[in-house]
Amino acid sequence: MRFLDTLGMDFETRLAELRLMEPRLDDLSEWRRKVRRKLRRVLPQASEPPDRSVFRKLAVEPFWYRIRNHLEQERAALARKVLTGGVEEALNHLHPAITWKAPFLEIGDGNGPEELCLTGEGMLLVPSLFARGPLFLPAKPDRPGLPAVVYNVELDIDTAATLWQTDEEDTAAALRDLLGPTRAGVLECLRVPGSTGDISRRLHISSPSASKHVSVLRRAGLVRTDRTSNLAVHRLTDLGEAVLRS
Repeated sequence: MRFLDTLGMDFETRLAELRLMEPRLDDLSEWRRKVRRKLRRVLPQASEPPDRSVFRKLAVEPFWYRIRNHLEQERAALARKVLTGGVEEALNHLHPAITWKAPFLEIGDGNGPEELCLTGEGMLLVPSLFARGPLFLPAKPDRPGLPAVVYNVELDIDTAATLWQTDEEDTAAALRDLLGPTRAGVLECLRVPGSTGDISRRLHISSPSASKHVSVLRRAGLVRTDRTSNLAVHRLTDLGEAVLRS
């Protein structure tokens, strides 16, 4: 049996996409509120869900450092339980929907329990913040050839409040003080590249105003403009990305 802290940001992003539109009040409510606000600001006219790479950048990456640390702590706690209480004790207290009666592991996923016979070939145990419930994933080459049991981690109120508070919010406030609210908004909305017209629509400012702010940011090395035929697309430079991450 092996313990991993996560199957990676891409895996959590796919799960997060499924959780975003849930109307329920739970430990993800604050995350949903912040992500929906970002999506409205960056893609105000969108009728379709954003591209996964855009969603990942807005919904998961800003929180990933804290998410990863929390999942690492969860993995370490499980490993300690196995050492002190044994495998059976640890698995039977892992999640209410998981039951271990050697050599069978029973996983309830809302569609009835699934019973797995573990014959000594090994298994991965992986916590997840965005999984709705326990998942069984068959062995794949990108998971050391072992099947994986992913179990959802629930957050208490204090942990959730800390987890969804990002350094990005402190950065955004500092940027507003430094650049002014409109110019900081232009920089922020170019996390998703766009034309001057796109910026104007996203921020509800005039095209001349958007063009002026982009020019200032371009001279500062925070934004670059790529021209294809008659279309000019503005995007963040590496320095611009670093400023928003700092």
